[in-house]
Formats: sequence, structure tokens, C-alpha cells
Amino acid sequence: MNTFNPKFLLDTDNNPIIVFSDSGKIIYINDSAEILMGYVPKKEIFDLALNYAPKDYGSKTTQLELSFGHLNFYSISVGYLSDEWISIRLYYRPLTKKYFTYKKEDQTPTDINKMLSVAIHQFTIDKDIDIKLFTDTDIPQITLNQNSFLKLLRKTLSLFRVNKFLDITLKLNIGEHILIEQKPYKIVILKFESNGRYCDEDKNIDELANELFIVSSFKENSITFEIPLITQ
Repeated sequence: MNTFNPKFLLDTDNNPIIVFSDSGKIIYINDSAEILMGYVPKKEIFDLALNYAPKDYGSKTTQLELSFGHLNFYSISVGYLSDEWISIRLYYRPLTKKYFTYKKEDQTPTDINKMLSVAIHQFTIDKDIDIKLFTDTDIPQITLNQNSFLKLLRKTLSLFRVNKFLDITLKLNIGEHILIEQKPYKIVILKFESNGRYCDEDKNIDELANELFIVSSFKENSITFEIPLITQ
């Protein structure tokens, strides 16, 4: 008879599990958490564990919306039975998105730098906002639905309508890919960041991005899109 191995269950759990020492050193990390560490510094997760730890020995679960890259979570559990270690488990948010068939006839080669500039110009006509734009001008034209993409940009910018400043970054993400109909595509990152924002259009923006095969990520002060670099 095979010996029961609880470590196997931890290692293969789909939810990230990390155990830290009292100094923030990682004592244990499962496979899913290894992926998470590619999107967020370990200190940020350690601080998260400390902030939501129970007052006494034991564990505490807290419902909390978190996003790191395209990884989205709805809850965390933090526990400890000694002052020498603390564990945290993050629970992935269930996928509720609709998925669409990629229709080539609806797509047009698009210079997203130019389209972004158009959307920014329209947004700033009657606003006093300092926008810093950092873009990679060597990004090739991307094939997408121009009307839907421009709508996505307008809705996203509107969430920063009362801010005094807005940083926008557009760059190629080296080393990662998005799968569309089992074919990998490079990723272009488009990020909007300020000191805060409205959240009233998050759901609509996420649905619109999904139709465009764009992965969206929402935080209190930023919105990030992972755009597949489809060139034909």
C-alpha cells in the first residue's frame, strides 16, 4: 500500500500556497505559487499575509479581490501555529467570462500607438490632466476590431476623469504568450496608472476586452491589458 503523502496534495493544488519564515524567507511554495511569483514580489505577498493574519494562533479566511497580471483572486487564507512561520493560500476567482470565436473578417490591421493617441486627444479636450505616455513605437500593426478597441480605450480613460495625472505605458512583453485557438501570440502590455480611479465600468470593460481576446487586470489605481500581437 502506498503511503499517504500530503505534500503531493499541496504541491499540485491549483491555488497558490506559500509558507514564510518570520523574516519573510520562503520556506515552502507550491507549483501554482511559483507562477504567481512571476507577477508579484514575494515581499508584497508576505506583507499581505501579515496584514490579514489572525490575532491568535490558527487561520483566518478573508474575501478580498486581488489581481496580479492576469491572475485574479477572490479570497485568501492566512494561518500560523508558531511565531516562526506563517502561511497564505490565495483562491483563484472562478472564470465567468464568455468566450468568442475569432472572426478574421471583423479585424483590421491597426497602429495602436496612433489609436491610443486619438483616444487620449479626445479624452483631454475639456480636462486638465497631466498625461505621461511611454510607448514602444516599434510595435507592429495589430489586427483587431478597431471600433471595439477604440470603445475600450474611451471607457478605460473615463475611469480616470477626475485625476490630475495619468501614466500610460505601451510595450511589448518579452517571453510570454497568449493562446488563441491553440496558437501562441506575443503580448503587448497597455497599462493605465494614477493615484486612484473610478470602478463603475470595470465589468463592461472586462467583457469588452474579452471579446477582443484581451486579458484585463484591475487594481485600485491601475488597469492593465494584455493584447495578443496578431499581425495577420
